[in-house]
Amino acid sequence: MSPVNRTRSPLGPVARRSAVVKGGTLASLALVVAGIASPAFATAQGVQAAATVRSASPTGGGDCTTKKSSNHDPRVAGTQAGPRGGGDECEGQRGPTGPTGPRGPQGEPGEDGADGATGATGATGATGATGATGAGACVDVDAVRDNNDREFKAALTPDGITYAGVREIQNTTVGPWIWYDLTTNEEGDYPAGACGVSIGHQANRLVIEVITTGGEIWETFCDVNPGTPDTLTCNGVWNDAVPQPNPGDPPAPLRTHEQPIRPTDPNHLPKALK
Repeated sequence: MSPVNRTRSPLGPVARRSAVVKGGTLASLALVVAGIASPAFATAQGVQAAATVRSASPTGGGDCTTKKSSNHDPRVAGTQAGPRGGGDECEGQRGPTGPTGPRGPQGEPGEDGADGATGATGATGATGATGATGAGACVDVDAVRDNNDREFKAALTPDGITYAGVREIQNTTVGPWIWYDLTTNEEGDYPAGACGVSIGHQANRLVIEVITTGGEIWETFCDVNPGTPDTLTCNGVWNDAVPQPNPGDPPAPLRTHEQPIRPTDPNHLPKALK
């Protein structure tokens, strides 16, 4: 049959086999012939297939890497990237890092830590040597009354001064003390460190003695002037006792006594003497 006189098909010319197979057009044409799909549906399928083939091509000119490297223009970055789903699936390049913000306010101070454990107490040190006795550390007093009309006394006060005193005693009347400082004589050699005192009286003469912290004994004398009231005359001259007591001094020798003669009982005399 001549091609000129061939009857035309109401569905249009039949597509070639190669064209039907390519791109999935054969499937679309089958749907149209069967009356299932409309020409619009076939057109949409053709567009989708074409897009799928274009995006799957690994070497085509439409990949994102090629566009970013060759056609990127910072002035149109917004139009190229756009939000997802806006027509171009490629995202724009990352912009520069913004400036660092100001430092935030300082936080609240933390709580104090727990106190550490207390260390062990060290050992007690050795006791030091006893220091010398300071001035005024010693006080003492002594008195003597040899009759019922007067009294004598020696006193060592906290300031280290030794005094001699006398007062009248008449029955129930007691007179005031009259004191004499025994350290006023600059040439009297008053001993330093006096710590104890004593007094004695005999025949209107007083002897006043002190002992020092070093164990030395010193003495001075006062004369009694009878009167109303009695008074004293003291020169304040001090002399150390001779000899001084020393450790190991022997005691005074004991007096030896013979056995007493006892009377003899006549009954016990020998027969020759009876």
